[in-house]
Amino acid sequence: MNPGRLTRILVFVALVLLPGLSAGCAPAPLVQVYGSKVPRFTDDLDRGSLKLAVRHSLDYLRRQPQQRRITVAGRVYPLARLTESLGFFLNLLADKPSATELNTLIRRYFDVFQATGTGGFNPGRKMLVTGYYQPVFSGSLTRQGPFQYPLYSVPDDLVRQDNPAGGNKSVGRIVDGHLVPYWTRREIELLHKAAGHELVWLKDPFEAFILQVQGSGLVRLQDGSLRGVHFAAGNGRRYRSIGRYLVATKRLTLAKANMTTIRNYIAAHPRERDEILNYNQSFIFFKWSRTPGAVGSLGEELTAGRSIAVDLGCFPAGALGFLVTRQPAPTGEGTGGWTRLKRLVLAQDTGSAIRGPGRVDLFWGAGPEAGSLAGRMKETGSLYFLLLRRRVK
Repeated sequence: MNPGRLTRILVFVALVLLPGLSAGCAPAPLVQVYGSKVPRFTDDLDRGSLKLAVRHSLDYLRRQPQQRRITVAGRVYPLARLTESLGFFLNLLADKPSATELNTLIRRYFDVFQATGTGGFNPGRKMLVTGYYQPVFSGSLTRQGPFQYPLYSVPDDLVRQDNPAGGNKSVGRIVDGHLVPYWTRREIELLHKAAGHELVWLKDPFEAFILQVQGSGLVRLQDGSLRGVHFAAGNGRRYRSIGRYLVATKRLTLAKANMTTIRNYIAAHPRERDEILNYNQSFIFFKWSRTPGAVGSLGEELTAGRSIAVDLGCFPAGALGFLVTRQPAPTGEGTGGWTRLKRLVLAQDTGSAIRGPGRVDLFWGAGPEAGSLAGRMKETGSLYFLLLRRRVK
């Protein structure tokens, strides 16, 4: 999670089943593929959403120093090559090529790199593909009636310092001139260590927890208006999966642990609620967003079905990718069955549980239907990235 940006953590339904990982990206997280290893670039979504997502990546990339270096499959490129790649691709789309023509053009002009996937013996370079979404909950700007559970803005005593060893900033609070770890979830929630920084009040502590796991969401206020809340900062504590905890303590089975069963378990055992939720010491602080749409860690609005969250230490931020997996088939009463998913995507987000070259999280949009679809995603898949082969006049 990056301060001041939405860093959606991981879709709750998938994340509760996964431990916090720090897989790293050694060796090279991408390998170039050739010939029969290059997939056929079909796309199962509309061109409009693709163009929109590409433009968001370009907006981000054009704000960056173009001389910055990126490493792809062990080779170093200027960031300008990535920016040029997306601009060139957008121009290809402007000519309205057919699906067959677009596949041919991608193969002609782009080098293709495959993510190496999960560790261990993995000759197919498979990845774990999950989903996330933007929840919508009722809320109040004041504590009243059923609205008793706050989301907090960033407290004044939370400090972020550069890490001398590099990498993520250290987070904590200053005590006697020294940086010490910031308060845990339990200390913030039960000992009221963030009192005075309440941003909005919700009806259900589990809804607040879901928003923290998602990293952003929508709150429908009492006057009917809809406002977005987005990640502002974290307490620096390591994420721990409450789903894993419930499985480890034999209160749920791994096969049945999902958002619905966890929520139902907590509702049926209210005395265990604090113990379960506080097992995850990580805590997220929020800010009001400039847009009701979900904003990714690049500072750009996410596009449903097109934006993915990956480890941006492994893969280039903003890059054009191609995802192959399967997806829940929507039905009139929720979801039923599965269909193939093959589409072009953009690396526009990350998260604390998205670590290493074997993880990708697909953004499904906002609301209950998106949540239903995202919640079922826990699939294997393959991910490729595209980089313009050479300057094309």
